[in-house]
Amino acid sequence: MSDAGRLSAAGALRAPEWLALAAVAGFLTVATHTRWGGWNDASRLAMVEAIVEHGRLWVDGTEMGRKSGDVCMIDGRYYSDKPPAVALLAVPAYAAAVARGVTFRTDLPRAYYWTTLLTIGATTWLGLLFLAHFLVRLVPDPTWRALTILALGLGSLNAAYSVTFSNHPPSATALLAGTLLAWSWRRFGGGLAGLAIGGLLVGLAATADHGAVFYLPFLLLYVGWPGAPRPRVAVLTFAVAAALPLLGYLAYAYALSGSLLPLSLQPRLFEYPGSYFSADAGHLAGSSLPHASLRAFLAYVWLCSFGERGLFATTPVVFFVLLGMRRLAVDQAYPWRAELALVLTPTAALVAYYLLTSNNPGGNSYGVRWFCLFIPLLLVFLADAYAAFPSRAGRTAFRIALVASVPLAMIGALDPWLDPTPWGTGYAWVVVLRAHGWWW
Repeated sequence: MSDAGRLSAAGALRAPEWLALAAVAGFLTVATHTRWGGWNDASRLAMVEAIVEHGRLWVDGTEMGRKSGDVCMIDGRYYSDKPPAVALLAVPAYAAAVARGVTFRTDLPRAYYWTTLLTIGATTWLGLLFLAHFLVRLVPDPTWRALTILALGLGSLNAAYSVTFSNHPPSATALLAGTLLAWSWRRFGGGLAGLAIGGLLVGLAATADHGAVFYLPFLLLYVGWPGAPRPRVAVLTFAVAAALPLLGYLAYAYALSGSLLPLSLQPRLFEYPGSYFSADAGHLAGSSLPHASLRAFLAYVWLCSFGERGLFATTPVVFFVLLGMRRLAVDQAYPWRAELALVLTPTAALVAYYLLTSNNPGGNSYGVRWFCLFIPLLLVFLADAYAAFPSRAGRTAFRIALVASVPLAMIGALDPWLDPTPWGTGYAWVVVLRAHGWWW
């Protein structure tokens, strides 16, 4: 059998994976929202509305622009401060809705639902399909492959944001697919075309979520490491492909602002009357070091890890996956140690950067939404991480965390942008339940 034939056969899915994918598709269809959630999604949709209905980028006078404070001012006009990739991705879906007379102004629920489902939901599901095919090479048991799909599609912070117009699921999907294509090139004989697509996807991920840039140098090092096939050609191919969307993004920022910095990292663009961000530079994540003391920083670390907004409080299975990955990292017999380091090293750098440069974990959002970017990469190792636990007690705790992650994600999906102010304090899932009358 040819290499192509072997790769095709390796990617064949079994019934458990298809059932898992069907369950996620059903969830996305039923749970996708019909209402805008807050400034974040409204800002992106304002750009979509401006492009489709007015043929311009500034959002003055748009229905969604009036609903968002996530805007900057350039030459007296308001612009979305968000990276444009996800908005551009949504243009065809919204244009189709407008062609049928459904707009944000005339029928916001239907316009929001279909634009979100056909953009965020569709890319999430396609990413899971790609992951399912890739896992056939790593995980022999189809049940564990299906559990991985369910953990990501129904039991993670990503699931909560896949039902709203958020950039985090599509950027995470692009980074995941790009990384797995590089992995395929290095380990499974993937072709240069696949490697180029991988580089392009990582570049696109960085234009949707700036944190994806942290992974690019490590991916270049990975594809060019001695022992890789044609390392110089691989590095050049991956680098050029990744650079294309990044250069386009830089050109976009420069054309609008006269600076190569992303709009959201230019505090001067938020110095206008009524701006939420001009009052506190810490509200602009990545633009300052806002912590007043070491104690304040440590309190913020707790908040974002185990505390009320913590990753491990909303997706506890990730905690156990990380523990298992730590064991695998020191296991000389583990065949994917290089790939494990490829994921963990930039993830650690990214988390440190976010924790140091922000004192607000994503505004009114369920958990720390920035962490959605790397969750899919960690869950690729779900089955191996579970197998790395030697004791029955450890594996039992792992299974409990995996099961518990699903209802926690479903609760988040009810209201991922919920303003907690009227509902008191507590863990993110408690606040959502309280807002819906299911908690005291």
